[in-house]
Amino acid sequence: MTTKTGRINVRCSEASLVLLREAAEIQGQDLTSFIMGASLERARAVPAEERVLRLSPAELVQVEEGLDAEAAVNPRLAALVRAVNGAKRLTS
Repeated sequence: MTTKTGRINVRCSEASLVLLREAAEIQGQDLTSFIMGASLERARAVPAEERVLRLSPAELVQVEEGLDAEAAVNPRLAALVRAVNGAKRLTS
């Protein structure tokens, strides 16, 4: 079991405190457990969100244009596919 030695003091409005207590009660938790659970969940999400690919508006337009564009034949890839298909026919 982890020893709890850290401490956080938080000031909030009376309305916020009422809401937090109500939510904690609905979840069957004491106020500290509820606040810690919610805070830790968000704290884990923040770094994960930062790792997500973020595009500038110009980069987003470029990606959308690429997705909307007609597919172009890549001659080297087409040759490779023909070669593989030809080899399959010879071994079948």
